Amino acid sequence: MELVNGNLTSLRYKGIFEIWAQLGVNNGYIASNHAFFKHVVNKKLKTIIVDFVQCLKDENKQLMAVLEENGVLAPTTSIDYSKLKMSNPRRKKAINDAEISSILSMNIASSLISVSQALEMSVKKKHTAKYGELHMRYAILGAKLVRLSNDKGWLLAPATK
Repeated sequence: MELVNGNLTSLRYKGIFEIWAQLGVNNGYIASNHAFFKHVVNKKLKTIIVDFVQCLKDENKQLMAVLEENGVLAPTTSIDYSKLKMSNPRRKKAINDAEISSILSMNIASSLISVSQALEMSVKKKHTAKYGELHMRYAILGAKLVRLSNDKGWLLAPATK
């Protein structure tokens, strides 16, 4: 952001690019988690997926608000995903819960890092507070997923000699 006469006026190109890139990553995570949701059998894992998608949507709202404040249009999404419903698990599984849990943990960690970076760069108090809240939500989701993975035996200890 540029500082003109002591006021923040607009985002610089780097800031706009970073926000656009994060919106694209978040939309990709939302799409992949909708696909994973269809294959998950474990209800606790489904709940974590729903919470993660909601966090991503909340983050996208925050990012789009920052763009709008600076007169920049947000990227459009071509797919409108309906709400995730906890019923109707698929009978055929192409991906098992352990694999989905593994991929989901990488996605949550990546989102946690990106929100940490945004938190570090944020200047306005309202943005700092929102990023701080999102940071904690991602951290809690990650902890829930690690606990679930450990309880289900999906989290394997490194092999020893």
